[in-house]
Amino acid sequence: MAAGINMILGIWAGLIRIGWNLPATSMAVHHGALMVGGFLTTLIALEKVIPLKKKIAFAVPVISALSLLMVIPGYFQVGIYFLLAGSIGLLLIHAWYLYLYPRELTMFLMLAGATSLIVGNAMLINSKFYPATFPWWMGFLLFTITAERLELSRFLPVSNTTMYWLLSFLTFYVIGVLLPFHGYGKYLSGLAFIFIAIWMLRNDVMRIGIKKSGLTKFSAVALLLANVWLLITGLLLVLPGNNVYSYDMLVHVFFLGYAMSMILAHGPIILPGVLGLSVKPFHAILYVWLFLLQASLLLRLVADSWLLSEWRPISGILSTGGILLYFLSLVVLVLRQLNQAKGR
Repeated sequence: MAAGINMILGIWAGLIRIGWNLPATSMAVHHGALMVGGFLTTLIALEKVIPLKKKIAFAVPVISALSLLMVIPGYFQVGIYFLLAGSIGLLLIHAWYLYLYPRELTMFLMLAGATSLIVGNAMLINSKFYPATFPWWMGFLLFTITAERLELSRFLPVSNTTMYWLLSFLTFYVIGVLLPFHGYGKYLSGLAFIFIAIWMLRNDVMRIGIKKSGLTKFSAVALLLANVWLLITGLLLVLPGNNVYSYDMLVHVFFLGYAMSMILAHGPIILPGVLGLSVKPFHAILYVWLFLLQASLLLRLVADSWLLSEWRPISGILSTGGILLYFLSLVVLVLRQLNQAKGR
């Protein structure tokens, strides 16, 4: 519930930033922190602590969710410290998993992702400047999502050489961030995005799932779209061209196109999982909300590229509709399956 509140507040802040005249305008500046820290970090932490079955571990997603205090005037610093504490807690959770499974590559990647999140949050405390932070937040999601996909694709025959290439691309991304990212580093990180996306399109289990039906096919379609957006993120970094909305394009193609499409792909599995329910809700209506999100982002790209300011608020409300209606549909589908189970 706390993760959901962060998501709603983050979306509200995003609508203000994109041009909608809504109350609580001071919240707009915290759009990124609410979505990445309050929503995504909380959700990922919750997903990881449930299998551990250790009550104390639930403190981590709680602490992360409390970062929403930053939206209260005068409590920005408190909220950011909760954000940092939550990311440190996530690192400790991944370290425990690494202790349990010391030879698993995915555990090292998860640990690298949590480390990137800590660095980004620490930089936010130090600089209070979001553009300095977001390359590290991107690294957090890139490493975390890559680890999750490798875990789910482990049964596919992938050679050691092919795996080394993927690890090389991930390393290139980190080097690009350190160069730094907002200088020449963006070209190396951009190439890393492009090659990681191509690697996933060639080697991820989604290429099998796309031939299936039902939830499996839906997830594969969403994964395919997510990796296309990752590739586009890389192209935006390496190709020439710059205008007042270039930063907006880059950030939202990655976080909204890549990360959110990934969440939609896994939503029917993650939501019941964090609620402790053994159901996998699916209905074709989910495709509508998935494609609405994609269409909204395409509209945003066009608006940002051609400086069509009047189109940007429309893209924002379409993105909001796609995301909220998707999660509302999931809740309805879960409740329907539970009722059907009781009826038996």
